[in-house]
Amino acid sequence: MSFEQLQAKVARAEDALEAHERQVAADFRVLGTCWRQAWSPPRVIGAGLAAGFLAGWVRPGRAVAGVQPARWLQLAGSLAGLVGSIQAAFAASEAQDAAGEAGAVAAAAATGTVPAAAAAAAGAGVGAGAGVGVGTSAAAADLPRGPSAVPPSARRFVPDPQWDAPPRPAEAATDVSEGR
Repeated sequence: MSFEQLQAKVARAEDALEAHERQVAADFRVLGTCWRQAWSPPRVIGAGLAAGFLAGWVRPGRAVAGVQPARWLQLAGSLAGLVGSIQAAFAASEAQDAAGEAGAVAAAAATGTVPAAAAAAAGAGVGAGAGVGVGTSAAAADLPRGPSAVPPSARRFVPDPQWDAPPRPAEAATDVSEGR
């Protein structure tokens, strides 16, 4: 095998590794989103009740007789604060990344081009060649188009544009007359 063939083989292996890294990163983003959406308030309350029942049933105070119960509560409060601060740090970094990507996409929309950062964020190698016509980039084909492109889980947080403007005079008069 010649040196050029070895270099080509290494380049192909590096490309495959980068593609797998992008796929794993996309899978982790989906997992994180699903995990956050799964923890609805009733589930959190149910998990708290179950954990409380198990803690009362096991009675960890007997296992460590020298530690007062107030210390256990203090430790639990400290751990809860630590977990909260870690989650806030992750949320802040995700918000900063999203703001940067939004700025890149807004700049791209203003100029009519798609920057490399937006292409990587929008496509991430998933479906990069499907349905792309001549003269368009894969990232431009993957960008969401219209309100139907927003997934249903994200649509529930989007305010209804109907309520952004005040009612027209005829609607206001109808509401007043029907209220009597």
